[in-house]
Amino acid sequence: MKAPLELVAHRAKYYEFVLRAVIKAIPVPIEKLKFVIGSSYQLSKEYNLDHYRLAATVTEHDAKKAGAEVVKQVSNPLLSGLLYPGLQALDEEYLGCDFQFGGVDQD
Repeated sequence: MKAPLELVAHRAKYYEFVLRAVIKAIPVPIEKLKFVIGSSYQLSKEYNLDHYRLAATVTEHDAKKAGAEVVKQVSNPLLSGLLYPGLQALDEEYLGCDFQFGGVDQD
């Protein structure tokens, strides 16, 4: 992990505060806006089983290709970098969201 979980929790609160302020200033209604911390569902049995199903269907080539824009490309990548793009897609499915926001500390 690039950052301690406690620091990530503080950043999440900060991001929510700033984004709510910016969106209000545009002005865009925020009544339907919902912020979700990944660990609230990522630690569930169902999510982890889906994670394993995903890992069993994605090739190394496809994982590298999917991560080319967001993961540092090196000759001997960490497994986390190969899993990251698929997990982002899985998150979107679980959240049923229109988009997601995350910082570089999310790797």
